[in-house]
Order: sequence, then C-alpha cells, then structure tokens
Amino acid sequence: MTMPLPTLIRTRREAIIERFVGELRRRSSAARDMPKPLIINSLPSFLDEVATSLENGSSTSAGDEAAREHGEMRWENGFDLDVMVREYGVLRRSILREIQESGITPKLSDVEALSERVDAGIAKAVSEHTRLQIEALDAERKRTELERGKSGSLLAQAPAPICLLQGADLVFELANPLFCQMVGRDDLLGKPLVEAVPELRGQALHAQLESVMASGKPSVASEIPVRIAHWTGELVERIYNVLCKPVCDVSGAVEGVMVTAFEVTEQIGARRKAERLALELQQSVAQRLRAEQALRVNEERFRKALRGSPVMVFNQDRELRYTWMHNSFGKSEREVLGKTDAEVLEDPEAARSLDRVKREVLSSGVGQRREIALHTAGRTQHLDISIEPLTDDAGEIIGITCTATDITERKSIEQALRASEARFRTVQEASPDGFMILRSVRDPSGAISDFEWVYVNPATGPIVGGRGKDLEGKRLSVEMPGSSLACAFATYARVVETGEAARVELFCAHEGAPQTFRAIAVALGDGVGISFHDITEQKRTEAERVQLLEQEQRARQHAEQLNRLKDEFLATVSHELRTPLQSILGWARILRTGEVDTESLERGLATIERNAKAQSQLIEDVLDASTIIAGKLQLRTDPVDVRQVLATALDLVRPAALAKGVTVNAWVVDDVGIFLGDADRLQQIVWNLLTNAVKFTPSGGHVRVGARRVDATLEVEVEDNGEGIPKSFLPFLFERFRQADGGMTRAHGGLGLGLAIVRHLAEAQGGTVNAESDGEGKGARFRVRLPIRAEAQAALPSPQRRGSDSPGGSTRRVLEGIRVLVVDDETDARELLGIIFVRAGAAVREAASAGAALEALREGEFDVLVSDIGMPGEDGYAMMRRLRAMGTEVTASGIPALALTAYTRMEDRRQAIAAGFQMHLAKPIEPNSLVTAVAHLVGRAGNRGSWP
Repeated sequence: MTMPLPTLIRTRREAIIERFVGELRRRSSAARDMPKPLIINSLPSFLDEVATSLENGSSTSAGDEAAREHGEMRWENGFDLDVMVREYGVLRRSILREIQESGITPKLSDVEALSERVDAGIAKAVSEHTRLQIEALDAERKRTELERGKSGSLLAQAPAPICLLQGADLVFELANPLFCQMVGRDDLLGKPLVEAVPELRGQALHAQLESVMASGKPSVASEIPVRIAHWTGELVERIYNVLCKPVCDVSGAVEGVMVTAFEVTEQIGARRKAERLALELQQSVAQRLRAEQALRVNEERFRKALRGSPVMVFNQDRELRYTWMHNSFGKSEREVLGKTDAEVLEDPEAARSLDRVKREVLSSGVGQRREIALHTAGRTQHLDISIEPLTDDAGEIIGITCTATDITERKSIEQALRASEARFRTVQEASPDGFMILRSVRDPSGAISDFEWVYVNPATGPIVGGRGKDLEGKRLSVEMPGSSLACAFATYARVVETGEAARVELFCAHEGAPQTFRAIAVALGDGVGISFHDITEQKRTEAERVQLLEQEQRARQHAEQLNRLKDEFLATVSHELRTPLQSILGWARILRTGEVDTESLERGLATIERNAKAQSQLIEDVLDASTIIAGKLQLRTDPVDVRQVLATALDLVRPAALAKGVTVNAWVVDDVGIFLGDADRLQQIVWNLLTNAVKFTPSGGHVRVGARRVDATLEVEVEDNGEGIPKSFLPFLFERFRQADGGMTRAHGGLGLGLAIVRHLAEAQGGTVNAESDGEGKGARFRVRLPIRAEAQAALPSPQRRGSDSPGGSTRRVLEGIRVLVVDDETDARELLGIIFVRAGAAVREAASAGAALEALREGEFDVLVSDIGMPGEDGYAMMRRLRAMGTEVTASGIPALALTAYTRMEDRRQAIAAGFQMHLAKPIEPNSLVTAVAHLVGRAGNRGSWP
C-alpha cells in the first residue's frame, strides 16, 4: 500500500501523539505524573509543520517555530536538556512505529527528510532552551553580585555564624565575626578550611561541605556536633543546625558554598535535662531583662531562640499589665497584652496570689520563685514561675520579667514516683525475700571504696545478723567486715561500673542455723540493689538429689553386674544340669543293650547313681539359694552332736575324694561337746566346704577338717593344699554366682552357690565365715564360727538332712503286710515307687490321677497313701482336701498320707500339711529314707531297714 508520508502524518497524527505520550511516560519519571496537555505542548503544530515542509520540499527550517516554542515551554516547566532530547527520540520512534504498523513502505528519501526535520526541531528546541538558561544564569549572576554587595555589609550584623567558602579546597572568602567566634580564630580569609581549622577534618561538617561541592545541591544538617580546639588545646564540642547552599558561576558550575550555622547546643541540653534548661533560661531571661537596651537589640534573635520552646516568657509594667509575651498561658498577644492577671487568668485565686507576689518583687527589687496551680475548665495546670525586677538604664524598676514552665507532667510523675515508692516499700516490707539498696562511696580518684546502706527490708535480717533499719546510712566495711556479704564487694562494684547484673551465693549462720542465699545484684544509679532468696532447702534438695543419683547409679551398676552374673549363672546351670544327664543317659542306653559284662554293669550303675546325686545336689543348692534370697530360711534348734555331723559330712564327700585321689582327714577336740543348733544346716555347711576343698585340690593333695571350742564359740575349720584363691577374688568369694574362673573355659564345675549358702547359713545362726589364702597354688583355709547357746551331756542328734544310704546293711522287709496306694501322673515315678515298696515287703496299688486314687480308696482298703502334688486336672492338695472332707462315708478318709513332691519350699510343706498330709518329703529321695518315713507313718518306726 502506498501513501505519501505527509498524508500519513496528518491522518494518523492523533495516534502518533497517543503513542508518544504513553512511551514518554514509561521512559521518563519527569513526565510520569505530568498532565497530558503539558506533555503534548506544541507537538500537533510541530507535526503539521513537518508534514507541510515534506509536501513542499522546503528546507529543514520548517517547524522551527513550533520547536522554539517547545524549548521555551520545557524551560518554563523545569525540564533539563537531557529529558527534552529524549522526547524527540521518543517522537521519532513513535512516527516510525506508526508507519510500520500502517503497512506503508515510504520512500527512503522521505524517511531521511523526516529525520532531518526532526533533528532540526531538536536543534531549535535545544537552542531556545539553552538561550533561556543562559539568560537566566546572567540574571542570577547579576542578582547574586548585587546581593553579595548588599550582604557584605549585612554579613557582619547577621545574628548567626556565616561564611563563604570558594573552590575545591574550600578557601574562606567571607566570614562574619560570629563565625570567627565559633571557630575561635579571626585570621580565616584566604585560607583553606582544613588549614585554618584543622580539627574540622573528618567531622560531619567537613563531610557536608564536600558533599554540597560534589553534588551542587543544598544541604541542611540538624544537630551535628562541631568540635573546635580551645586555646588551651582542649576540644570543645558544640551542636549546630547547619545550612549549606552551593554558589554557582554564570555557567551553573559550583564554585563555592555559603554556610550558615545556628547553634542549638542549649536547646539540645534543654531537651535532655528539662529542669536544668528551665533554670538556665530563667537566669538568661533575668539577665537580659536587666539590660533593656541589649534586649531591644537582640529581641528578634531571642524570639527565634524561644520559638518552639514550651517555656512562657513575659514582661509586665509597674501596673502589672502585660507589655511583651511569648507563649503566655496558651493565649494570643491580642488576648494578653495590655491586660492584668485578673483579666487574663480564669482562676481568680491564682490571679490574686500572683498579683501579691509580683508587687512584693516590685517593692523589694528581689526576685522570687513560686509554684502555682491554675484551675481552668476542670483541669489543673502547675506552673513553676520565676519573677525578677526589670530596670531601665538608670537602675530604676520599671516592671517585672517572668518565666514560667509547665510542670504539670513533672508533678504527675513526682506523684506517681511517690506512690510507686510507697508501693515498693509496702511490697518490700512484706516480701519473704531480702532486699537492700547500697550507695557507692568513692575515694578522691573516683574509685568505689565502700558502700553505704540506703534501704534494708525486714527479710534481710538473717544476712545482716538480725539487724535491719539501723544499718541505713552506715557503711558495709565498718558494720560487717569479713562477712559473706562484704566479701562480694568486688562483684557489687563491677555491677555499678558496668551496669551488668550479677548473681552470687552468700552463706551465713543465723541463730546457729547455716543458710544459703542466692543474691541478684543490679545497678541502681551510682549504687546497687541486691535481692536475696533463701535457697537453703533447695541446696539441701540438690545435694540429696545428687546423692540419690549417685546411689541410683551405683544400684544400676550393681543391677547390671547382677544381671551379668545371672546370665552367667543360667548358662552355668544349663551346663551343670546337662553334664550329669549325659552320663546318666549314656550309661542307661548302654545297659539297655544287655551286652555288658558284670564289671561294666557295676561301673555304669555307679556312674548313674553318682551323677543323679550330683544333679540332685545342684537342684538342692538352687532351692537353698532361692529360700535364702526370699528370706524364708527356717532353722531348727536341737541338741547337735558335732562329731556325728562331721563324720556324716566326711562320709558323704569321701567317695568323691577317693575317686580323685585326695586324702581327707578329720580331727575334733574332745571338749567340743553338744550345742543347740540346726544339725542339717551345720552338716550342709561342712559338706559344702569339704566338697569345695576336694574340687580345688589336685590328685595327691590332702584336705583337713576339724572342730574346736573357743570360749563360747564353735569353730569349724576346713583346710586344703590345693589351688588357692587369688588375692583379688577374696572379697567376692562368698557372693552368689561369683566364681574365680567363670567362663566357658573354667576348669571346675558348680554353680557358684556353695560358699554363698555357707555364708548365709552361718550368719543365720549368728555366726561368721571367712577364708584365707596365701595366693594361687598355696591352698586355702575356711573357718566357720558359731555361738554355742547351750550344752547337754546326752542328747539324740537330729535327723540328718543329707544322710547317706549305705548300699549294705540289713535287707529286712520292714513294710511286710502294709498296703500302700501310690499316686503319681508320671509312669516311671509310679513304677519306681512300686518297686521300692514291694522290695520292702508292702502290697502296692498305683493310681495315675487324683480321681483314680479316690476311686481306689472307695473300693479297697489301704494302710498308707503316698501321693505326688503336681498333677494335671486336680493336684494333690485338692485330692487330699476332698478325701478328708468325705468323713465317715469313706473308710479311708483318715488314712495316713505322705506328700512326695518336687515342690520343696517351706510354704509348699505348710500347704501340704494344711491340706491333710501328715508328712512332706522332697524329690528325689533315697529309697531307705522313703521306706523309713512310711514306716513312721504306719507305726513301724523302730524297724529301720535299708534299701536292698
């Protein structure tokens, strides 16, 4: 599509303008918020002029008028050249983008002509903008020179420090007297700043001046400190508000800085210390009022200083009518000037009071200071008023000058502080915690040398030895030297100097009772507040907790050790019980083949018997240990023949000693006699010691056992020349499950219970046991001491718990004609008992359960009942209770009964007797012992037989 470029510009002029406005707002922050008409300016005229020049083919000067007008408008609107040039670039891109989107391909010559005319417009606009800028600079330069001429004379009279610094080195060109006074030098002109006033280098003022020179922008700095060297060499710091304005040449380049400083040191001090400022202002006002001429000269400067100040200042004549005021009672000058207090104040009483005081000042010429309360509209305002006489040059009193400070807030604060102090004292007086305030006492060098009590509450009594309020005003080192409280002096001093709180613990004894206090010290001004909390009970609890923790740790270690010993013991029990089983089972299977000779048969039977006894002994030791641990060991007290006990124990251990090749000898002193005790337990002690000695004595060694009487003590001694005992193991020798060689590679069997049982049995009878050894390979000696409680010349020994059934002896059938009912759910056990009783001459019937036994008792007649306890369905206890409960309906309900069971605890025996059994025997039992027990039950106790 072909369309002349001028036509395109005219027809799409509005679209070009809209595109130009949108693009310029996106690219220029100056135009972003500018109204559209101001952005467009003379653009429509410029586009029309460009289109006309393209049609006519005229020179590039076409559109100059619109461009000149554009440059003028942009100058008036404050645009700089860079923004204006970017505008023409945006216009060029907008026209070209519109051409592209219209689908028209203009001639290259037309595009070039368009660019030339736009460039010409830029040049014209820039030229007009520059011309206006130069004219403005010239006008400014002329105005500046005129003002500089005027300001030269005014500079000296300026009420503030002012100077003019020129060039990059900031050379003093002008400096008024106040500025010279400010820096303490009067030879500034012509010198660079850092040379004339070197101490300004690096300060905030110096940095501000360099920033203005670099940026060309004015700078206002508020409340900056300026440190100037005094003639004594000391740096004196004052605070100023500083205005720095750049001074430019005709080209706009920064050639210097005009500095105006307003000192605000006193105002800053006033904000920090209001009361001090009020007093200084009052003194300053009174001094200025006494010099009326100086007041008139400096009145404007004084007003500026007071501007923004909350202090009220006013003058009154001799008729007490207001002649001058600043901020009086929140009223305007029209409402105050020319009037009296009675006309100004809404509180008549306050007006009369002020009138009276002011007239006293007028008559006496002596200033006064008063606090008054103004009651206005339900609000009370407190004022601190200073009234001074105002004199003329001749010294005559012409009126008064007053300064008033609103102290309503201070009064409220003071009242709140008094209330707070009262609450503090109330709380502290009733507090269970001690509290005191100490004020620092300093030496001439300023160091803290002591502390003085300011406040002491009653709860502090124990810390200060029962004293209290009498300590207030007295010194710590004098009243309590060497005390725990005084010893923390360095801590209190550090708290005061650093402001950091500290914690200390103090110890004291009040009324003979030691106490511990946790003290928290905090800085209170030039002193320290100390709060004391009694932690005596807490400390005691912590100590007890630590002790309990240590006990718990020891108990846990002991439990862990016992647990290890238990594991080792269980492994040992398993090993020790399985070892004899191996021999028993092995020989039993060999003998069942029937292919053995007489010698092998005897050896096999002896092996089976020996290992069965060993296994029975292991079980017996475990049961004894369990009884001892449970605290249920029961002892009998009968006359005991010590010789017989030793002989029986020797008989029991001799077969094992002969088999190992160890010689066992016994000796008994003649006067040992008979003592009251438990024969079974004494025999068990001796037998365990002998068994232990034989076990640890090698073949060819010897063991000696003997008994003697030492005063009222029976002393039994077992000595061997065997392996001995390591010194390190002696303290643990009598502990349960402890063995010197306790691993899988140990050389000797056993459960580690024998010696522990010996110790418990000896201690249960009031005795002791101890062991001695000279070391490994040097044998050992065990000595048991038991008290002899009573003696008897002749007494029957108690039945022996571990009696030996001799294989020989009479084969009399002591149960001839006796009818025995055997009850046991185990077939092997029933058959064995049947064989034992049949060989003793009895007639035997067997029953496999409690029900079968009761049925047999109903059907037949029996002389004795021998029954197991643990049976399925119904146990022996229940069976016996049912039998006894039958009464006369069953003839056998009163039959003598013997419980033969593996339940061997004392409570098992009591339960059996309570159920109706007359006798309780533990499995396994020797045949002869069983036959003898049954014979006792049926009245044939005198016919003691032996197992064939």
